[in-house]
Amino acid sequence: VAACLVRVPTENVKQKLQAGIHKTNTEAIQGILKAQGPMGFYAGYLTTVMREIPFSFIQFPIYEGLKKRWSNMQGSPVNSLQSALCGSVAGGFSAAVTTPLDVVKTRLMLGKDAAGVEYKGAMDTVVRVYAEGGVPKFFSGVAPRTMWISIGGCVFFGAYESSKTFLGSMLDK
Repeated sequence: VAACLVRVPTENVKQKLQAGIHKTNTEAIQGILKAQGPMGFYAGYLTTVMREIPFSFIQFPIYEGLKKRWSNMQGSPVNSLQSALCGSVAGGFSAAVTTPLDVVKTRLMLGKDAAGVEYKGAMDTVVRVYAEGGVPKFFSGVAPRTMWISIGGCVFFGAYESSKTFLGSMLDK
């Protein structure tokens, strides 16, 4: 949740650049300040937190469960590469099932739909996304999101387990 204090303003600037609303970082920052003031950087904050909490509640138990099963199957603890693969699967699955929350968060951060009509909160956004295309519309971008987070999970958990092993061996000396 604390990480969102940094992540959300960064996401707001990035989303506006990716949507073509602004052309440069400076223009995006100035545009947000002019249109919404400093709190504009935190548009979508609660939705981001509402996405991050379920994501973590899904990802970490799956990660630990996969490691435990793999360890039991091979009769020894998993190594860093195996942990990285478990992290990749856990991250990818978590990304896929929380994509609807990400779609709502992204729309709120952008502030307006393609026609320029402003979103008026999370529930308004949910209703309008559903009206655009039903449940499938909530899974817009699921493939790249899942792929990206699978790669991130692999790197993060692999590095985490490698660091844990390395530091543990140094402390044991």
